[in-house]
Amino acid sequence: MAEIRLKSEQSDKAVAVLRDALKTEEKRLAYALEIGQRRLAAFEKKYGISTEKFISEWTAEDLQGRDVEYVEWAGEFKLSIKTKDRLALLRGIEYVAQ
Repeated sequence: MAEIRLKSEQSDKAVAVLRDALKTEEKRLAYALEIGQRRLAAFEKKYGISTEKFISEWTAEDLQGRDVEYVEWAGEFKLSIKTKDRLALLRGIEYVAQ
């Protein structure tokens, strides 16, 4: 596990600012993930398949909107994975006072 140490002349204030910033980012990522999940659900409803099946088995020719919808759906899927990973990382940060 990596440990990050910060020095500041106002360490209590710096810790508070950093915690607030990380909480704000966590909320932003959670909201972005929620929006992304709704977009993925809309594609799944429209085509009657899961995103996982779409990613592993479908091509642009299988979609009504062809390339544009294929790129949007696949892009939303990739973005949701990155967002989940970042959110998990933020939620896994442990504050250790010294």
